[in-house]
This record gives sequence, C-alpha cells and structure tokens, in this order.
Amino acid sequence: MRSGRIAGLAAIVLAALVLAGCAQRQSQNVYKYDEVGQASAVTFGTIVASREVDITGKNTGTGGLVGAAVGAGAGSYAGSGSGNAWAISAGLLAGAVAGALIEQAAADRTGVEYVVMLQSGVALTVVQDIGKGESTLPDGMRVMVQNTGGYQRVLPAEALPTQMARPKGIELVD
Repeated sequence: MRSGRIAGLAAIVLAALVLAGCAQRQSQNVYKYDEVGQASAVTFGTIVASREVDITGKNTGTGGLVGAAVGAGAGSYAGSGSGNAWAISAGLLAGAVAGALIEQAAADRTGVEYVVMLQSGVALTVVQDIGKGESTLPDGMRVMVQNTGGYQRVLPAEALPTQMARPKGIELVD
C-alpha cells in the first residue's frame, strides 16, 4: 500500500516538472493571453550588441514540497520506533532539497541580452527569452522595442518603412 502511495507521489512530481518545463514563455513570437488586444508603445533603434545569458527561472516551491512528501514516504520504510522518525525526517529533508533542485533546473533557461541604440540616442538593454524555432537577432539590425506595461520585447523592424507620409485625416496643431 505504501509503495503505491510513494509511486503516485513520484508520478505527480514528475508530471509537474515536465509540465513546468513545457510552459511557453514570452519571446519574439510568443505573447501571453493578457497581451492580446493591448496597445504597445514602440520605439525604433539598432542592435549594437547581443550576448547569450542565463536566466534563473522562478522556483515556486512545489518541487520541494512534493519532494519532501516523497522523501518522507520513502523514509517511513526504514527502521522502527525513534529510528523510523529519524528516517522519515532525513527522507523529508533529502526529498525537499532534491525536489527544489529539480524544479529549479527545469525552470532555468538561456536567453539573449540585446543592447539597442534608440533613435533618440538612448542606449537600452533588454533581456528576453528565445522561443523554440526563434533565432537571435543579429548586431546591426534595425529593430523596434515594444513596451507593453513595463514588459519590453525586441522585434525585427527591417520590413517596416523608414519613412512615410503623415496619416490621412490627422492634423497636428501647435
């Protein structure tokens, strides 16, 4: 009976970590559901430099909690009396540490840091995830920096015009 519970808890830990690792993150081509329909301010610039960076993912604590439960369950098979209590405690601690480390490893990832010189002359750095199938943008590329409520994203702008007429129906008055 107990081995079935431990196996069930281990399966839950594994499924949670697999699902956490599969979650899509915001990137050049991936938007969160609450960004849809939201206006974004855009500024144009040129990528001056870029480099690969490590991004430390968010550790929710779920891996540690589930690992602690699995470890305590496994420790309950060792010893009897006070020895059993020590084994449960040791299993709980080891499981919590292992679960937290596994969750952190699944959340950590690689991204890119762009240094962009904006048309205004302001230099800006933006770190962003690179999604599956996406490549980093090359140095010297014309880009737009999209700002949506504090989240910034660097996007290619080479296909966008560099000049255009004032929009029709709009008159600016000083």
